[in-house]
Amino acid sequence: MRKFLLAFIEIAMVLAVMITTLGGCSNKVEKLTVEDFDIIDMNIGKNMPAWTEPNPVNEDMSTYEMFSTAIANYYDTDFVISQQYGTALTRVSAVKTSQVVDVARIRVGKGDSQGLNSNNASYYADSISYSSAASLYEKTIIKDDTIYYRNANTKYNRRNDTIDIKSWNGISTDFKNIEDYVSKKANNPTMIWMYDTSEENVVEYSDPIYDEDTKTYRFSLIFNPDKATTEYVKTMKQQLEANANMKVEKIEFLQLRIRVVLWENGMLRNMFITEAYNMKLGGLINSTVTLDTEVQFSYDSSEEGYSIANFEDMFYDSNALYIKPYGDSAADKLTMIKSMQQ
Repeated sequence: MRKFLLAFIEIAMVLAVMITTLGGCSNKVEKLTVEDFDIIDMNIGKNMPAWTEPNPVNEDMSTYEMFSTAIANYYDTDFVISQQYGTALTRVSAVKTSQVVDVARIRVGKGDSQGLNSNNASYYADSISYSSAASLYEKTIIKDDTIYYRNANTKYNRRNDTIDIKSWNGISTDFKNIEDYVSKKANNPTMIWMYDTSEENVVEYSDPIYDEDTKTYRFSLIFNPDKATTEYVKTMKQQLEANANMKVEKIEFLQLRIRVVLWENGMLRNMFITEAYNMKLGGLINSTVTLDTEVQFSYDSSEEGYSIANFEDMFYDSNALYIKPYGDSAADKLTMIKSMQQ
């Protein structure tokens, strides 16, 4: 399988701000396993998609065959919504800080696993990341060979545990192509994740389990944390230096697990991802970061809350805020994501 890259990078800059205020030694993380997990209810994509052209999966397939088929189907479909939602927990000695990550993406047209948008699809990305220490809100539209980007000046709202939008910065189109955008923003919204999930990087996996009630298969894969995140680490460092003027001495990945739920027709239903790493700044500050995130998928262009027309209106309207379907507090979100992972 080729390398599949997409950024959950929005967390990196915020985490850098947090850990510079702390000191101590990094903490060990609990070892991940590939034990079975529950099938949860969906917020979007509640029904199996009616698309009739996916590469099929069957009970005779290996775990990795199912996995690679599902990823290929993700890129081959001509419309998909993905809603990533998670919480990052940073530990420095006895101090813990949690951070919410909320990223919605819509693709219209077939994807490109190489991240170059060779099929000239349209993309809409809306990314929020916040904690009590810092926050980030970005929007991107890729359409008709033009890339539009803007971000907001935000302030953490301690009372409601969310962020307030103070103002939106101007819209930038100063990007020659996807590669230029990636070099400037250290992010590529056209791809599914920033890991190298090649088969040789799989170190442990569970056999697929079919669930008759939900018409799904589920399985887990654990990847070599060093080999699977080489490009991811480079991009994290790049974004920290470009956006926060911080030079990270070392990012050492400790663990990477992906739990996958597929519809029986081979389409991705949802995934649970856990990653953990140590980050070192200036030879003095060490932190351990654990990110638990869920990604849900919908292939329905009429999905409530994900209208492209509304997205475009809100992109250009500086007074509008793209409302997400989640309204929990950061603490509730952390509890919910943890329960999904266990």
